[in-house]
Amino acid sequence: MSSRRSFILGTGLVLTLAATWYVAGVDEAGDDLLTSPQRTAPSARSAAPGASVVARKPAETSIGRAGAQREAPQAERMSRGGGDLFATQSWQPPPPPLRSSTAPPLATPAPPLRAPELPYRYLGRMEEDGRVIAFLAEGAQLRPRVVRQGDLLPNYRVDEITSLGMRLTYLPLNETQRLLFGTTP
Repeated sequence: MSSRRSFILGTGLVLTLAATWYVAGVDEAGDDLLTSPQRTAPSARSAAPGASVVARKPAETSIGRAGAQREAPQAERMSRGGGDLFATQSWQPPPPPLRSSTAPPLATPAPPLRAPELPYRYLGRMEEDGRVIAFLAEGAQLRPRVVRQGDLLPNYRVDEITSLGMRLTYLPLNETQRLLFGTTP
């Protein structure tokens, strides 16, 4: 009975090893099929008698070359054990990115920098020794400012004073501005 029991256990061991070897071979063959999709020729028994058996290349399959290339990354993820097999897939294009309401529009360029409006008002003028002197008021101040050609004011330089007006240069942008004299108030 001992020899019969040993025979049964030995046979069971051999069958277990054979099954393990077979399953390991199937897993490796399955990995090969997933990572490099190749079509094999049908077996000779399943082909009709007299028919020639031709192996088709992956580019000749109904999937085509582009389909095989698309399937490869998914197959690699599946063989590594990652990826969601039941993930939903949408064919809708993704929505455009949201922009905050404070963000400037992307297509409009920034306007060029310009000098601000002159902060000075003309009060009057006077000629002294052939040179014209102008009296200006700044903003709401009532105290007049006396300026001559070449004087520097905050952010401005007096370039020229004539009987018709004066030419000033806004120094930060080097932009010329004119202050025309009207009739004296």
